[in-house]
Amino acid sequence: MTNIPNDPRRGRAGRNYVRAGRPAGQRPVGRVRYRQNAPRPAAPEPEAPQKFTEKLTNKFNTWRLSFSVNGEDVAKTAIIAFFIIFFSVTQTTLLARLRPFGATPDLLLPFVVAVGVSEREKWGGVTGLISAFIIDALGGVRLMLLPLLYVPAGIVCGLLTTHRFRDSFSVIAMYTLVTSVLRSVISVIIGFYTVHGITLKQTVLHIALPELLANIVFAVIPHLLVRLTMRPFHKTRAERTSGM
Repeated sequence: MTNIPNDPRRGRAGRNYVRAGRPAGQRPVGRVRYRQNAPRPAAPEPEAPQKFTEKLTNKFNTWRLSFSVNGEDVAKTAIIAFFIIFFSVTQTTLLARLRPFGATPDLLLPFVVAVGVSEREKWGGVTGLISAFIIDALGGVRLMLLPLLYVPAGIVCGLLTTHRFRDSFSVIAMYTLVTSVLRSVISVIIGFYTVHGITLKQTVLHIALPELLANIVFAVIPHLLVRLTMRPFHKTRAERTSGM
């Protein structure tokens, strides 16, 4: 290192040192940053205000494009609606007169369970809600039974089939037994508090047990029909084409 004379640009003498081989007064070569004077992007031009009718038209077009109707869903909805009406009428007319095992079997409850197992919780919940309104309008069951059991049965059975159990005969039998027992328990509670002069033993023997037996025996019909009619919707396009 060499000492250089006093230089007004570099401060007092004796304090400025440069490496040997570099002329005095030369600035060291280093990393120099230059400010780039790039042109700023032009501000966007303000959009012309839309009229209220134009805004509504654009919003309606957006909703229309985002909404699509699936042909399989339409066919599935038609089949489920037909079965709801069919089982409701059969339960409130034919089976109400025959009264097998001394009670009127509930066909809509196993139908809701079958739809929940086959088509999962959304279809099961909607089917249970519609079935509750229809059977209540026809007067096929006692008060407060439908909202307590129909909709939760479709949703819970669908969720359990999706996340816990698989679609098998043993699982369907378990769902049918549990829902039938719950229906009989609700019937005992309602019958014991609404029918005057009846004991709890009589309610169980004359109301709960006949309903439980009738529901379990006749539950095979809705499950079998749902299994047969919903099977084509679970096939892929290749399986449908090869089967034709």
